[in-house]
Amino acid sequence: MALYLLIQVGAVLSKIIPRSWRYLVGTAVGDLVYWGWPAKRRVLLANMATVLRSSPNDPAVQRLARKSMRNYIKYLVEFLELPTLSSSDEVIAGMKINGLEHLQTALDRGKGVILASAHFGTIEVGGLRLADFTDFHAVYDTFSPPYLDQLIRRKRLEKGIHLVPASDVRQMIRVLRSSGTLIVLFDRPVELDKGVPVSFFGRPTAVPAGPAVLALRTGATIVPVYMFRQPDRSFESVVFPCIEAVETGDRDADTARIMQRLMDTMQTVVAERPDQWYMFRPVWPSEPTQLPDGRHTATGDTATG
Repeated sequence: MALYLLIQVGAVLSKIIPRSWRYLVGTAVGDLVYWGWPAKRRVLLANMATVLRSSPNDPAVQRLARKSMRNYIKYLVEFLELPTLSSSDEVIAGMKINGLEHLQTALDRGKGVILASAHFGTIEVGGLRLADFTDFHAVYDTFSPPYLDQLIRRKRLEKGIHLVPASDVRQMIRVLRSSGTLIVLFDRPVELDKGVPVSFFGRPTAVPAGPAVLALRTGATIVPVYMFRQPDRSFESVVFPCIEAVETGDRDADTARIMQRLMDTMQTVVAERPDQWYMFRPVWPSEPTQLPDGRHTATGDTATG
């Protein structure tokens, strides 16, 4: 109930307090959460150590981990502001989109588009900007308790964001087969035997096969897209070239190839702006395992080449 009230109060305050002030509060809250939640701090440090190919004790790693938590809280600040925003607001309309032609190419094909993104930068604000180009559905995970889930869903629906539960694969297929657009976050790490094996920053991990399976089944085009916040509080988006679901007769290999290409685009943006990546789950396993190309590596707090 406390989180429910916080969201409601935050939404009201977002109409009164300037965003710059709310970001300052978000920075302070981010520091409190970072230092007050040791378990998540350790995860952030381990993940950032791999990105920087260093140790969790490295001051640069610790600095980026703390900035990541700050940016996550700023993302929540933006979510609270969602009911008051529209694509006509200056902060939304002024968002620079690099690679917009790739999205347009995918839309022109008329076979459905999967906008694949990650826990990176700003999702809600970017969604409002993308709504200027396509009417989309967003795949979402449910929250607990139910009244909190209903509140979050309502705030997104109020902005015209159509929602599809992550468990409703049939609805996702219907959207794509009707030439619709689906937004999916693909970077949630899973156990190696429960996902698609991929290499990320030179180390093996596994992610759900969702985007690849949907594309192979429907013929939809995958478009990797990431949205992030600039130091001047403006927003920017980068759209990568389309990933087509080409079938070779080996479904497992086709799925792995598509997901690896997605992870490669994510590695590019995370390497450039690691402070914008907020992943609070361990991304890499702790035991020696095998990379997708057959090489073996031992994983730990630091990355291997």
